[in-house]
Amino acid sequence: MKKSKALVFYQYLPPWRVDIFNEMGKLYDLTIVFTDAECEGFTYNRQDLLNKLQNINTVFLNNGFKIGNRPVRLGILKLIRKHKPDIVFSHEYSPTSVLVALYKKLKMCSYKYYITTSDNLEIAKAVNGAKSIARKFILNNSNGIIVYSQNVKQWYQKKFPLLQVEVCPNIQNPQSLLSYRPQFEIIIKQNKEKYNIQDEIIILYIGRLVKIKGLDLLLNALSKVQNKNFKLIIVGTGKEKKGLEEQAKILKIEEKVVFTGYSNGIELYAWYDVANFLILPSLYEPFGAVVNEALIYGCPVIASQYIGAVDFINSSNGIVFNPLKKDEFIKTLNIAFQKYPKRKRPAENLMPCTFNEYIKVFHKL
Repeated sequence: MKKSKALVFYQYLPPWRVDIFNEMGKLYDLTIVFTDAECEGFTYNRQDLLNKLQNINTVFLNNGFKIGNRPVRLGILKLIRKHKPDIVFSHEYSPTSVLVALYKKLKMCSYKYYITTSDNLEIAKAVNGAKSIARKFILNNSNGIIVYSQNVKQWYQKKFPLLQVEVCPNIQNPQSLLSYRPQFEIIIKQNKEKYNIQDEIIILYIGRLVKIKGLDLLLNALSKVQNKNFKLIIVGTGKEKKGLEEQAKILKIEEKVVFTGYSNGIELYAWYDVANFLILPSLYEPFGAVVNEALIYGCPVIASQYIGAVDFINSSNGIVFNPLKKDEFIKTLNIAFQKYPKRKRPAENLMPCTFNEYIKVFHKL
């Protein structure tokens, strides 16, 4: 049976989209168009990620300009006419999405059109101004939208009752992630020696070191917990590093805080098998792909209520809290120390849903 042709417009290729793109490639004759492959903050090995794509065509659009940090690329209509897709996907309410919606509205090309968005509920509700106008135009000229969670789906269904709304979050195939685990032993041994990890409770943070991530709030809370036998492992880089190091010294917990620097791939994943739990104290996070990774490796997650991936967290695999409430933050850490004093290794997958469940949405489009 001949596959339908699909064209995907996406900013760049992050590791957490590879598995979903490969599943889409099984269903469609798929071409992915990257509109901002060299965007600021891109730290992944692009060629390594591209090599993981299976039977997928890729195009890099570089000609054009930017409005703020949003790329406006020339040649989008030309690409659509060249590939003659049956279905087009674009991400967020970007200039690219506006153009694809406009071409559909003007009947310059014929295709089904679906938007993907990483908005969590708070972000979806807060959209205003030019972005609100763009969203309304795009969705009024599309066939549907794919969101990351059930509560966001319900909101869109009420706001846009004629729109088809499906759920497929930023999750990875457990088979892909768990295939790395046999190689963890030597990496874990090296890390324990390098960072003098003994029998402490290991708290893991993975991400950028920027203000919005709430790491300053985390350090303040950790300085006041009851159990002092802990070590915070911070994996990532960012402009707040020096300030966080100074803060740790002032709070007299500098010996309990380790900055490992940037890590990815197997070097990163091995940390999930060391940690007692992952913490994500973000004040704003559309999704939080590390939540999916941690749960697949059986690492409980202590997550801010302001991240999109809280839908995955329940009483058996983590805790959701408000990082802006100091007492609640401290109380949550104390509970986590009691709840996760030890970890069985290797731990079982804690994800409450399966990758295959979500991938089925593409068969409905």
